[in-house]
Amino acid sequence: MANIDHKCLNCGSTNLRVRTSQKVGMRTIDVLLICNNCGAKNHALSEIYKLETPIYNERQEALKINKPLLQIDENQLGLPLED
Repeated sequence: MANIDHKCLNCGSTNLRVRTSQKVGMRTIDVLLICNNCGAKNHALSEIYKLETPIYNERQEALKINKPLLQIDENQLGLPLED
């Protein structure tokens, strides 16, 4: 089950648990959150409003280096390595 980051409207606690969730439509669900602090029932309606998909590209330079790809200096990739 996914985490939902809400505060209880009764006591302000962030310690909520999902009790039930029900699909309303293709992008919308109705969620019942129970507060572990005060016991209040918080009803939430959640909707997916945007979708972004990743574009994956093969990175051959990652096989030629000995550290994580995000730590390399792209300006030094073309320099010859010391033997």
